[in-house]
Amino acid sequence: MKVLHRYIAFEITRVAALSSALFLFVILMDRASTIAETVLGKGVSFLDFLSVLAKGLPAFLGIVIPMSFVLSVVIVFIGMNSNNELTAAKSCGISLKELSKPVFLLGLIFSLLSFYSLMFLAPKSNVAMKRELEELLRKKITLSITEKRFSSNFPGVTFYVEKLYPEKGLLVNFMASLQKKEKLVTAFGRRGFLRTKGDTVFLDIEDGSAQVVDWKKPKEFKFIKFKSYTVELYKFTRKERFKAAKYKTLFQLLKERDKEARVAVVKRTALAFASLIVGIIGFSIAVSIPRGSIGVGVLISLLLIVLYYILYTFSKKVALKTGQPLLALLPDVVFGAAALLLYKLAVSERIRINVGARW
Repeated sequence: MKVLHRYIAFEITRVAALSSALFLFVILMDRASTIAETVLGKGVSFLDFLSVLAKGLPAFLGIVIPMSFVLSVVIVFIGMNSNNELTAAKSCGISLKELSKPVFLLGLIFSLLSFYSLMFLAPKSNVAMKRELEELLRKKITLSITEKRFSSNFPGVTFYVEKLYPEKGLLVNFMASLQKKEKLVTAFGRRGFLRTKGDTVFLDIEDGSAQVVDWKKPKEFKFIKFKSYTVELYKFTRKERFKAAKYKTLFQLLKERDKEARVAVVKRTALAFASLIVGIIGFSIAVSIPRGSIGVGVLISLLLIVLYYILYTFSKKVALKTGQPLLALLPDVVFGAAALLLYKLAVSERIRINVGARW
């Protein structure tokens, strides 16, 4: 029996590892295209680009682990059914309940891995990725500026640039809008140079003009023309504060008293244990469909993932809106009840899912 359990556990782990690599690749390609538009071609090396991607990788593990687990369970047990391994096990007096033990054990292990990833790895990954991007921004201060588009790479500052030379930090025929406390300064210039001195970013403007509006005294509108002028755009803080919940670990969230922190703890916990819950549903379906239905099984796995994620997103928003953190557990409650029902029917062989293949 132990040999059979080890065989099933090994196959599920092997397929889960391959599935995780595939899912991570797809997610990273999507993220890479977004980041590449921002950094590549603007003086940032390909190695720096890869460094940003690598630091953001752990942030996706909490989502990838449940997806890969349910897919691996379905593929392994449909494969065993197609190879008559389930029939052979039953003829030896081994029940489906006995065969499901590795699923429960691995489901718990994968859930704990997902829990650790969501509570600790993902927040640290988000912090590391943000710091890496800020460090690149510090080195290449034209990073987020795009030609002939309104863009902002510093809080309260918006640029529109006709021509940009990233390597030199040179702006040609540009507009810069700066919101400074109660004043709005809109500067226009033929040429501008972005430079850093210490932790401060400056904009040196040549042959330009500026419009200054004081929101407290709007009638005192000012229009200034100048040959050269220097504006302080932004000052980097040495101790960056990461206020959003996605940057905080479990222990940091537990110290918070606000609604967002409490909802974040509950929703991460719910997502972590999706591996076990949805994995049981996957097992119940896999042993209840005919042999040779691996395509249908994969389709069902993906459908389960999509349905869970839709309900997860909906419950998270409702929990934030109503201030009731426990509502974020709704997907686990619904899918947990479905898992219990389907598992009981599957192990007693009282359910058969006819998808057109032969038994």
